[in-house]
Amino acid sequence: MLKLSKRIEYALLAVQEMARQPGTIVSAKDIAERFDISFTLLAKVLQQLVHAGYVRSYHGVRGGYELALPSDRLSVADVIVAVDGRKSGLVACQDEVEHTCATVGNCTIREPLAILQERITSTFASMTVQELARPPALVSLSLSEFNS
Repeated sequence: MLKLSKRIEYALLAVQEMARQPGTIVSAKDIAERFDISFTLLAKVLQQLVHAGYVRSYHGVRGGYELALPSDRLSVADVIVAVDGRKSGLVACQDEVEHTCATVGNCTIREPLAILQERITSTFASMTVQELARPPALVSLSLSEFNS
């Protein structure tokens, strides 16, 4: 099934942590320790989020990171694109990079999968970092409403 990369996972954990502590500068070290993840990879991902303008970085002894915009204005899709740098499809022929396919002339799943890809993309775009930061009980309530 669909699987997000470790880079995206780390980015989502980081922005979630920042959203849970608005107005607080959070260190990469603290995030890495809290979630028992690679500090080195997390630092790289955080720099990508800074470069995209979604996170602010502060240097020095009390340095760290905070969200550059309100968590309700930053979508999961924004984070994914900032870290991945491009859109990738469910199948290789949907990637933005050029791809040749041996079955392109008689493929019957390309269009249905394109529709599915659009639904997934739309779902990522509709979910905000603020929603990621909600306590688990509230998230499950939101998801049950979504599935109704």
